[in-house]
Amino acid sequence: MIDHNVDVSMRIAIVTPVYPPYRGGIGTVADHDARCLRALGATVDVFTPAHNVLSKAEAGVARLQPFYAWGNGAVLLTLISKLRGYDVVHLHYPFFGSDVLAAFAAKLWNIPLVVTYHMKPRASGILGLTFRTYRFVLEPFIFRSARLLLVSSKEYAQEHGVHHRNMEALPFGIDTERFIPGDRFAARRSFGLHEDVPTILFVGGLDRAHYFKGVDVLLSACAAMTTSWQLLIVGDGNNRRSFEKLAADLGITDRVHFAGSVLFEDLPRAYQSADVHVLSSIDRSEAFGLVTLEAMSSGVPSIVSDLPGVRSLIVPNETGMCVPPTDSVSLAAALDRFCGDEDFARHCGERARIRACTLYDERILAKRLVEVYNTCIV
Repeated sequence: MIDHNVDVSMRIAIVTPVYPPYRGGIGTVADHDARCLRALGATVDVFTPAHNVLSKAEAGVARLQPFYAWGNGAVLLTLISKLRGYDVVHLHYPFFGSDVLAAFAAKLWNIPLVVTYHMKPRASGILGLTFRTYRFVLEPFIFRSARLLLVSSKEYAQEHGVHHRNMEALPFGIDTERFIPGDRFAARRSFGLHEDVPTILFVGGLDRAHYFKGVDVLLSACAAMTTSWQLLIVGDGNNRRSFEKLAADLGITDRVHFAGSVLFEDLPRAYQSADVHVLSSIDRSEAFGLVTLEAMSSGVPSIVSDLPGVRSLIVPNETGMCVPPTDSVSLAAALDRFCGDEDFARHCGERARIRACTLYDERILAKRLVEVYNTCIV
């Protein structure tokens, strides 16, 4: 149903480095935006690299062949001509190789550019030097071209020295009708878990690009726990075997269940199986944590690393807990609290669900996004 209190008669181009079926935060946010804006009545086209994705033609999604690609970066030369005629260009940043092309196209065609700043990439060696050079040489042009810079939290922006003449905090949203509390025991059975054992959940990539997720810290913490537990790890990648080996070395293989990548429709059930969710990220490459919102909406408390932006989602001892990054001892103690006190875990989960529906429902945030667009159109 169209909300007639917002102007939805606009044509919006969303430019993003990744998009489903690729699993990742930036693509998930772009997908949320596209779906919710269309539901409000806007015309939305998504532009993203093909990245060898084998999928059927999708209405409103243009998977462009890159002139050159590396990792999630890509040079989409055709982007410049394809962005002509839109009312707003919404760039999800960073998009190495094409974010500067989107900014140039917006200037060329005199289209308002809105940039969502997701994260500050971190790396060492040559890659780290490349990131720093990009920030000093190209990022200023992109930011100057933007009429508005959106950040998930002003805390994260301040911590990383992100500045813009017109910056606004707009948190990412969650589908509170999809991620809902459910039958915990049935959900555990569907993943081959023990029905009567407290369950810890991790959801995230197990590839090198997601090195910062801290799966090794989580496994070490689980090995040090004193209460009963089992761990469900949802996600896959080229580091999975090393994590399986670590679990074996720690002597906890029989209590760690690697589910791999689960189907889109099965992901809510993974959250429903859990007593507590963990976001064990080790550094500031983690800027927000959509998985924490998914857990909150599912009525599951989260233990998160005490990092800028990430910690803003949690009300300590009300909807979850924060622990120092890389501190497996503190993480083990927090896990013991949730796995050893069912009433505490249930209370925090109930409060988390209320918080998700009140502050992070994607439909409410989509209306705010339309309002943001309207302020940029002159």
